[in-house]
Amino acid sequence: MFAFYPAYLRERFTNRTYELAFLERVAEDLRRGQPRHVAIFGLRRIGKTVLCQEQASRLLSQGDLAPVYLDLEELCTAPEIFAQRYIGLTCFWVLTGAKGPIDPYLTVEGLLETQAVEVPLVARTAGSITQALSRSRPDYAALLKLAFDFPDHLAQAVGRPLICFLDEFPELSSLSNFPGVGDPLQHFRAALQRQSYVSYVITGSAITVMERLIRHHESPLFLQFRTLELRPFTEEDTKALLEKLIGPLAPDAQAAVHRYTFGHPFYITVLAERLRELVPEAPEGVNRSHVQHAFLLETLSRQGQIYSYCRYLYDISLQKARGYGLLKALLQVLAEEEGLTLSETARRLRRQASATREYLRWLMEVDLIIEEDGRYYYRDPVLRFWVAYTSRGIEVDLFPRREELEGLIADLQERFQRVSTQLGRAKESEVRELLRRMAGQTVDGALLGRAGPLHIPKFVRVEPYRSSDG
Repeated sequence: MFAFYPAYLRERFTNRTYELAFLERVAEDLRRGQPRHVAIFGLRRIGKTVLCQEQASRLLSQGDLAPVYLDLEELCTAPEIFAQRYIGLTCFWVLTGAKGPIDPYLTVEGLLETQAVEVPLVARTAGSITQALSRSRPDYAALLKLAFDFPDHLAQAVGRPLICFLDEFPELSSLSNFPGVGDPLQHFRAALQRQSYVSYVITGSAITVMERLIRHHESPLFLQFRTLELRPFTEEDTKALLEKLIGPLAPDAQAAVHRYTFGHPFYITVLAERLRELVPEAPEGVNRSHVQHAFLLETLSRQGQIYSYCRYLYDISLQKARGYGLLKALLQVLAEEEGLTLSETARRLRRQASATREYLRWLMEVDLIIEEDGRYYYRDPVLRFWVAYTSRGIEVDLFPRREELEGLIADLQERFQRVSTQLGRAKESEVRELLRRMAGQTVDGALLGRAGPLHIPKFVRVEPYRSSDG
């Protein structure tokens, strides 16, 4: 039996109130016959998939709109496989409510043996696919057109609008490697323009790639999607998730978890699981030292999940790179000292600025670093910590010696104090820019924790303020 949203994930789902409200407004617009499309950005493992699953679950309960959830990373292996599964799984979601065995919906032969063929549209479409696949050289472009047009046709046939959640959407571009396909994004855009009964919610872990797909003027999808950025948890969200995972922690322990994970749900979850192993009397017995111990084990021990995740992220990002050695050196430089300018980075690498710029640009392309105000930072601060230590050969056993652990904890505190200061300055700059952009506008007060509309005044000057008591 198919379970698209496991119970344990549903129980752990925390907050995302703003994002769910945003998606509900998209659903309301679709009900009124005004489909809108959304692109969700965010770091890997930040919760994009779970957000889509949560919203799909809510739509299933409401019943008037039919959700469809498709993981394009699994579908985009070849055009003939993609077309069959895109159409078959859309039938599975719409006609069964995502209940029952899923395997028959993965091939056109299986689809013809399901209840879906009782819908004339499905029978005709299955026949068209079978005919196309029987040719010695299938028309891949025609198959993609058939697939992309299908959700809107099915929505009309059953009398229910659809919201299609397309996870890891950038994988669609991989189909362009097959002869005759052309640009899959152009095929998708053409279908999008013809549809009135479907809203699309697309996600992607490659933030830079997603931004280019949605925001670059040469992309077929330029101006077709509203964007929704999924950010790390606030301290309150971290507290709520921890209580679900391990129970209420003492304030200093809870603050330490948020500080070392930077509010990333995956890191919070992993740290909570490690704390349950380290402290049998959890949550009552957990203190800040336990959190530091758990974080070091998870991040610097080869048995740690955070270690494995950072290794995967590091390797997959650099595996196809030219100048692998210099890229590693560049990441090590920024791991030791973030916020460097181009010229400062070039001096530390002893390379020309022009060459250094190209390497920095490549690291931004794979989402390892970002540029803000001409300075370069890690996109993920925990990855920065991992690189800073493992690049110097510093790792720990699952049962490290006390003196080894004490030295690492002291260094950990110093490093994260520096990071907090840097992030504070970056946040100040972000707030100043936001206030400048919003000056004189009226916005929804809910965005700022207020009821009703809120008028943002025009500012003559926006600068840091220190109260009289410091």
